[in-house]
Amino acid sequence: MKTLLIAEPAGRDLEAIVDYIARENPAAAENVYRQIARTAAKLPEFPALGRPGRFSGTREMNVAGSPYLIVYEVNVEAVTILAVFHTSRNLAAALRDRMEGS
Repeated sequence: MKTLLIAEPAGRDLEAIVDYIARENPAAAENVYRQIARTAAKLPEFPALGRPGRFSGTREMNVAGSPYLIVYEVNVEAVTILAVFHTSRNLAAALRDRMEGS
Protein backbone atom coordinates (compact mmCIF):
# COMPACT_ATOMS: atom_id res chain seq x y z
CA MET A 1 0.00 0.00 0.00
CA LYS A 2 1.19 3.52 -0.80
CA THR A 3 1.84 6.26 1.75
CA LEU A 4 -0.69 9.11 1.97
CA LEU A 5 0.87 12.58 1.94
CA ILE A 6 -0.92 15.91 2.20
CA ALA A 7 0.76 18.85 0.50
CA GLU A 8 0.86 21.99 2.61
CA PRO A 9 -1.60 23.89 0.37
CA ALA A 10 -4.09 21.01 0.64
CA GLY A 11 -3.77 21.08 4.42
CA ARG A 12 -4.56 24.79 4.35
CA ASP A 13 -7.55 24.09 2.08
CA LEU A 14 -8.96 21.59 4.55
CA GLU A 15 -8.37 23.88 7.51
CA ALA A 16 -10.11 26.77 5.72
CA ILE A 17 -13.09 24.59 4.80
CA VAL A 18 -13.55 23.32 8.35
CA ASP A 19 -13.04 26.78 9.90
CA TYR A 20 -15.57 28.36 7.54
CA ILE A 21 -18.26 25.76 8.28
CA ALA A 22 -17.51 25.73 12.02
CA ARG A 23 -18.38 29.42 12.34
CA GLU A 24 -22.02 28.52 11.76
CA ASN A 25 -22.18 24.83 12.63
CA PRO A 26 -19.32 23.05 14.44
CA ALA A 27 -21.02 19.65 14.15
CA ALA A 28 -21.36 20.02 10.38
CA ALA A 29 -17.71 21.05 10.17
CA GLU A 30 -16.68 17.88 11.98
CA ASN A 31 -18.87 15.81 9.66
CA VAL A 32 -17.34 17.38 6.53
CA TYR A 33 -13.85 16.80 7.93
CA ARG A 34 -14.68 13.12 8.54
CA GLN A 35 -16.12 12.71 5.03
CA ILE A 36 -13.00 14.19 3.43
CA ALA A 37 -10.69 12.16 5.68
CA ARG A 38 -12.57 8.91 4.89
CA THR A 39 -12.31 9.56 1.17
CA ALA A 40 -8.61 10.42 1.40
CA ALA A 41 -7.93 7.29 3.48
CA LYS A 42 -9.09 5.07 0.58
CA LEU A 43 -6.58 6.51 -1.88
CA PRO A 44 -3.36 4.76 -0.75
CA GLU A 45 -4.93 1.34 -1.27
CA PHE A 46 -7.04 2.28 -4.30
CA PRO A 47 -5.30 5.20 -6.03
CA ALA A 48 -7.23 4.72 -9.27
CA LEU A 49 -10.61 5.35 -7.58
CA GLY A 50 -10.71 8.91 -8.85
CA ARG A 51 -10.94 10.06 -12.43
CA PRO A 52 -8.09 11.51 -14.48
CA GLY A 53 -7.57 15.13 -13.44
CA ARG A 54 -7.74 18.35 -15.38
CA PHE A 55 -3.94 18.59 -15.29
CA SER A 56 -1.49 15.98 -16.50
CA GLY A 57 -0.44 13.62 -13.75
CA THR A 58 -3.32 14.42 -11.43
CA ARG A 59 -6.46 12.58 -10.44
CA GLU A 60 -9.68 13.89 -8.87
CA MET A 61 -12.06 12.25 -6.45
CA ASN A 62 -15.43 13.59 -5.34
CA VAL A 63 -16.12 13.37 -1.63
CA ALA A 64 -19.40 11.43 -1.45
CA GLY A 65 -22.25 13.31 0.14
CA SER A 66 -20.49 16.66 -0.07
CA PRO A 67 -19.61 19.36 -2.61
CA TYR A 68 -15.86 18.81 -2.20
CA LEU A 69 -13.24 17.47 -4.56
CA ILE A 70 -9.83 16.02 -3.69
CA VAL A 71 -7.10 16.58 -6.28
CA TYR A 72 -4.15 14.22 -5.96
CA GLU A 73 -1.18 12.68 -7.72
CA VAL A 74 0.11 9.13 -7.56
CA ASN A 75 3.68 7.89 -7.78
CA VAL A 76 5.34 4.57 -7.03
CA GLU A 77 5.53 5.14 -3.27
CA ALA A 78 2.83 7.65 -2.38
CA VAL A 79 -0.46 9.35 -3.05
CA THR A 80 -0.13 13.09 -2.48
CA ILE A 81 -3.21 15.23 -1.95
CA LEU A 82 -2.57 18.50 -3.76
CA ALA A 83 -5.83 20.35 -3.10
CA VAL A 84 -9.29 20.12 -1.58
CA PHE A 85 -11.80 22.40 -3.34
CA HIS A 86 -15.49 23.19 -3.13
CA THR A 87 -17.01 22.27 -6.48
CA SER A 88 -18.73 25.66 -6.82
CA ARG A 89 -15.32 27.22 -7.47
CA ASN A 90 -13.95 27.69 -10.95
CA LEU A 91 -11.92 24.50 -10.62
CA ALA A 92 -9.91 24.91 -13.80
CA ALA A 93 -8.71 28.37 -12.75
CA ALA A 94 -8.09 27.35 -9.14
CA LEU A 95 -6.12 24.28 -10.18
CA ARG A 96 -4.15 26.20 -12.79
CA ASP A 97 -3.19 28.79 -10.17
CA ARG A 98 -2.26 26.04 -7.71
CA MET A 99 -0.26 23.99 -10.22
CA GLU A 100 1.57 26.99 -11.67
CA GLY A 101 2.33 28.28 -8.19
CA SER A 102 4.01 25.06 -7.07
